[in-house]
Amino acid sequence: MKKMTKAALVVAMLFSGAASANLMHLDLTNFGGNLHDAADNNVDANSATGQFEEFGFTGLWATSVYDFSDGSIFGSFYDTNIESELQFNGIPLAGASGASLDGTSTVNLRHGVCNTSTAGTFTSGPVTGAGAECDIDALNPLAPPLFSDDEGFLTHWDMKIEYHFDGNLTASGAQYTGGYMNVYFNSFIDDSYDILALSANLTGSTSQVNNLDLFFDITFAVDSFLNIWNGGSFVDAAAVIANGGVPTIKLDTNVNPPIPFGNQLLLLVDDNGTTNAIRQTSLDGTATAMIPEPGSIALIGLGLFGIGMSARRNKKA
Repeated sequence: MKKMTKAALVVAMLFSGAASANLMHLDLTNFGGNLHDAADNNVDANSATGQFEEFGFTGLWATSVYDFSDGSIFGSFYDTNIESELQFNGIPLAGASGASLDGTSTVNLRHGVCNTSTAGTFTSGPVTGAGAECDIDALNPLAPPLFSDDEGFLTHWDMKIEYHFDGNLTASGAQYTGGYMNVYFNSFIDDSYDILALSANLTGSTSQVNNLDLFFDITFAVDSFLNIWNGGSFVDAAAVIANGGVPTIKLDTNVNPPIPFGNQLLLLVDDNGTTNAIRQTSLDGTATAMIPEPGSIALIGLGLFGIGMSARRNKKA
């Protein structure tokens, strides 16, 4: 038992330094190159943004669906802005409204989805909210507020998120167990570039008071688009994935309150006849990317080798 405890400790120490939040830049080579920069008459020598630390979002409209079939909101739930899922739950394009769960107020629900075609192209922007439903609206601290070397971000292109997150609500708050998010490039100039740029699977969460962190493994990225500093150089996330690596994302946001009050919830019956309690909230937050640093895999291998050698010596003794 002591040997196993020691081994687990060494591995944990090795992994603890294996990844860190790092600087990023985006390269628009596969999204028209300097097309969006040229629209500002501000073409530079490359098609890459300057370096930034975080993706930022403000007023992201989140819809949570709690299974109320047993008369309680505790248990399974999911967050979504997928159009078909919202409609399945009785939230049409025009939205929905009715008396709150506790009967003290009226709850008005927005459809809360980006308007997309079947190909994933953002043909006319969000249905409501001037982009708040799904926009990444900052590359902090690059743009805004600096608006320096942003390749036309926000003026001629932005990024949209669609997501489905599964979880379990307990008395201590929400615990997320799975799901995914897709990030689309959204050109204001040429819709042919409105394609999937990045996908990530949700792997878990932590929460403290009103703060919520969600953790993702990046499973897909367009070649050369997302570039992350690995401690020695900028590395293309797509290349890391192709070589068997796992870039990750941490999404940091606030949910207030962590457990919804009755006056925030509207009961709706979905297409399967299940009664759900629906809450909508406006979220602000950031997302940072992480990547294995040079030598991390080798260090882990050396650590495990050392554990094995130690075990052999102890056995001989």
